[in-house]
Amino acid sequence: MSQFASLDTEGQPTRAVQQLLTRLLTSSVVKAVLAPATQRHKRVVMQTLISDRARMVQLDPFAPAVFTNAGPLAAALTFKAQGLPVAALLRSCEVRALVELSKLNQADASGLLLIGVDCFGRFENQDYLGLAARHPDLSLTFLTRAASGQGSALETGIELATACQACEYPVAPLADIRLCLVGTDPRQALWWEGVSDKGCAALEAAGLTLTATEPAGRAEAVKRLETERRSFRDELFASFQAKTSSMDALLEATASCVSCFNCRVACPVCYCRQCVFCTDLFRQEGEKYLQRSRKSGSLKMPTDTLFYHLTRMAHMSAMCVGCGQCSSACPNGVAVMELFRTTAKATQERFEYLPGRSLEEKQPLATFHDDELEDTTGQRK
Repeated sequence: MSQFASLDTEGQPTRAVQQLLTRLLTSSVVKAVLAPATQRHKRVVMQTLISDRARMVQLDPFAPAVFTNAGPLAAALTFKAQGLPVAALLRSCEVRALVELSKLNQADASGLLLIGVDCFGRFENQDYLGLAARHPDLSLTFLTRAASGQGSALETGIELATACQACEYPVAPLADIRLCLVGTDPRQALWWEGVSDKGCAALEAAGLTLTATEPAGRAEAVKRLETERRSFRDELFASFQAKTSSMDALLEATASCVSCFNCRVACPVCYCRQCVFCTDLFRQEGEKYLQRSRKSGSLKMPTDTLFYHLTRMAHMSAMCVGCGQCSSACPNGVAVMELFRTTAKATQERFEYLPGRSLEEKQPLATFHDDELEDTTGQRK
């Protein structure tokens, strides 16, 4: 059963997080902390591995920015790890990506102290940089507004990333510790939830007293936020599906793709060491292009861009965590997130599978059962 503890913030929740993580370092519960931290240049907040307690002042866990999904970064710390304990502050989509990578033997999530931070969403990268330049206290202002239900729009016309508005999992389904923000007032106190034995032991080592009492009203607030996001998601998906109901419509939706593969690189669960689209399999002789051009009179180049996206969907849809980094990385505005999430929703519902829900739950496309998909295959149990 989960255990809870509160930590007074005196109006400075970021400092309270810094202090608690410093205690974990001091007590040698962990040797380093992976968390969002302010960099010296351009107000950029990036995941940073901090091992010096004096550097903990860089920590900025509530910045509404995610320049890259940290799931693969956390995975890198556990790949052929030497047993050094590391605490990782991750959002729900990042924890879920790490769990999926663990199932693919790309990581060992058990080697980390996973701290899942309730997520109110992020802005697109350029929007965030502009807001940060105009709002010196952006992280605190955003957190206060979002937690109090005032909304996340600090300026007219600048909304959260579409993927975040459609994300129905603001709370990480799997973590050792949860930093509970939804349904709380972080300017008064931060609530920490010890989920696993390891998480409870870490909180106690940091000097917190655990009880079974959870923050009042949190469960209801989480449900309200999930319902709001599902409503946005369903409208978004219905609209996108209506626009892409034919092959010509899909070609239109991906027409500006230039095969830069940014979406593949940004995807936290795209794990292949070498993508098939970067091999000679899709490299053709010049005459082949001419033949294809003569057949229809013209040939759009680069070729096979829709095939690229369809292949990735077939490969990744069961594991998509909906972080939206694919759309953020696209230089030409292809709605990659909408394309993938609408497919992923259908795939995941078909197999009753939620990426990142459990380390023990096997990925559906990586296993085979004699009696699965009876209505499709005609098999009988």
